[in-house]
Amino acid sequence: MHSSIDCRKIVVLGSPNVGKTSVIQRYVHNQFKDSYAATLGFNIYTRYITIADKQVGLSIWDVGGQEAFKKFAFRYLIEADAAIFVSDVTKPETIDDLVVWNEKLDEVLNRKIPKIILFNKIDMEFDLNLISDRLTKSKARAEFHGMVFASAKTGQNVIDIFSMIAKMLTSWNETFGVPKKQKINFNGAFEERSLPIVFFTNDSCTWCKPVLKCINSLSADFPLDIKLVNVDINKELASEHGIQSLPTTIIGNKIVVGDSDEKIFRSIISDEFFRLFSEKIQ
Repeated sequence: MHSSIDCRKIVVLGSPNVGKTSVIQRYVHNQFKDSYAATLGFNIYTRYITIADKQVGLSIWDVGGQEAFKKFAFRYLIEADAAIFVSDVTKPETIDDLVVWNEKLDEVLNRKIPKIILFNKIDMEFDLNLISDRLTKSKARAEFHGMVFASAKTGQNVIDIFSMIAKMLTSWNETFGVPKKQKINFNGAFEERSLPIVFFTNDSCTWCKPVLKCINSLSADFPLDIKLVNVDINKELASEHGIQSLPTTIIGNKIVVGDSDEKIFRSIISDEFFRLFSEKIQ
């Protein structure tokens, strides 16, 4: 039945007990189990979705995170079309492990693919400042193309992770390793010498105002061209970009879903500003 459907391989990587399997099961089966069982080797899950009016099969590979398994992991990373790196917000040190997994992935692949960081377990108490410090100091930070704060337990923002990956796969440019430039249908273009930022919000979003205030505060340090999109009014544009949760912020060619702070936004804006204008210089 699905023999003619285009299939894409997504590998899910990270340390043990960060919730990789729980995230996948929440997305594929809308289920959550409190008990923990380590993934030995790998498990494969499949879900069919529609991307740009075309049905696509997402083959989601849940790769075990045990130290003893890492040296064999390369076998399961071959031919990956995209990668999701999972970190536990209650254990900031798991961000450091993502660097190791990213290096392993780069060793295996001879091309660039979309990479998303998923900060799991936001339903629990955690220190966002510690997360920010670890992330801004991570040498792999600039290689990721999106970031989602989510909870496999409650399901919050989980669908956004895979919607984001699917959206990127429709516009991926393997030569440059970045998505093609976002096409935003506004009245008027972005300022030529400013970093384009699109902020999706609505009147009932409680997180949106403090997050937007945080982004606006960085305008003193960077020339930013910020466009606001009310998803209740501009439903077509929100649908076009696969917006599922708020706030969602598109910064250049990177995406942030959920709450965040100035340190994280500053690092992403700095990375994208350098990338955008260094490209123009070359």
